[in-house]
Amino acid sequence: MGASTESVSTNADMSESQRLTTSDKTPAESPYTRRRKVMFVIEALTVGGAEHMVVDLANEMALRGDIVHVVCLTLLGELSHKLTSDVTLHVLNKKPGIDPGLPSRLRALARRYDVDVVNSHLWTANLWTRIALYRSGVPVVVTEHNRDVWKRLHNRMLDRLLSHTTARMIAVSEDTANFYRTRVGVASHLITVVNNGVDTAKYASGNGAKLRPALAREQDFLIGTVGRLAIAKNHPRLVEAAGILRDQGVQIQVVIAGEGPERKRTEDKISELGLQQQVTLLGERSDVPDLLAALDVFVLSSDREGHPLSALEAQAAGTPVVLTDAGGSADAVSKSDTGSGGVLVERSAAALAVCLAELANQPRKLQEMSQFAQSYAVKYFDKSLMIDRYSAIFDAVQRSGITSLV
Repeated sequence: MGASTESVSTNADMSESQRLTTSDKTPAESPYTRRRKVMFVIEALTVGGAEHMVVDLANEMALRGDIVHVVCLTLLGELSHKLTSDVTLHVLNKKPGIDPGLPSRLRALARRYDVDVVNSHLWTANLWTRIALYRSGVPVVVTEHNRDVWKRLHNRMLDRLLSHTTARMIAVSEDTANFYRTRVGVASHLITVVNNGVDTAKYASGNGAKLRPALAREQDFLIGTVGRLAIAKNHPRLVEAAGILRDQGVQIQVVIAGEGPERKRTEDKISELGLQQQVTLLGERSDVPDLLAALDVFVLSSDREGHPLSALEAQAAGTPVVLTDAGGSADAVSKSDTGSGGVLVERSAAALAVCLAELANQPRKLQEMSQFAQSYAVKYFDKSLMIDRYSAIFDAVQRSGITSLV
């Protein structure tokens, strides 16, 4: 059973429908003297890393005893069904572009449920939430998921101005934090880096041996990726690297799981290079833990990343990663003085091909990387650590009793 849903129409009719109840008992380990009321705001729960993270945060905080609301500004999205029945879901039916009535609807919702802290995600929600809750007495924590180089001068000016109404900004990587410090001008003391986390137990349980025969021959070097087919991910670069490896005589198979607007461009690159026998587009998959565990190496060929969840999931599955040096990817490679579970390379097909060719000829090294990646992921990439840090930040801004730290 999923979250209960409340639809708030554009005429501000906020009548409640089928609000599901949660336990009145706060877990013994909860540090709160009363149940904390948390509201997450996002444009929609469509398929994406930030959206998955909001679902995880909401579900886990509800499990820990918080009263949790999730607000979708425009529509529900495909991931909304993943919210548990302990989370109350709201839809504000935002009009396209500027919706003058949206701030009052969002402010009224926060007031109605007497929320203690609001956490918004991504540009649209971060913008409208801060406008709506200006001088409301409710602290707003915004989460930035990427080095948003697409933002033009007016976007950056709005971000800088609204930072003065922000209790805390969470950046998912040091690269993202640096962008907002240096390019946007957000005060350093407002920014806290909290790396993303994943359900490591779920991905560690993947059964790759069961799935692998359907993807490649026993002698093949099987590499792959999972993610939305979007420009920033640059899947044609991975296809080009596969072409280089094939021409070098490497027996390679590449699988790409996911859908998106760049599917045709990826298909065109496969056809152009004659790689129909080596590269397979799998579409959306429901068996991602098994798929990741089946790979010899997981690859991200991106031009831009925040803190890629798929790379964390792959390492939790025991699969070494090769990532292009794109923003927050550096924070997503397991590494210490005792070993490494991945490699960071420059953003080119040639660099990917060189690295992958070396790994294809070093099965022992791959095994060592696999073991390190999984143990490191369990220790440092688990979502419980991320949620602990978010919870501590929510506590801090709630205790401060102020809506801005500037």
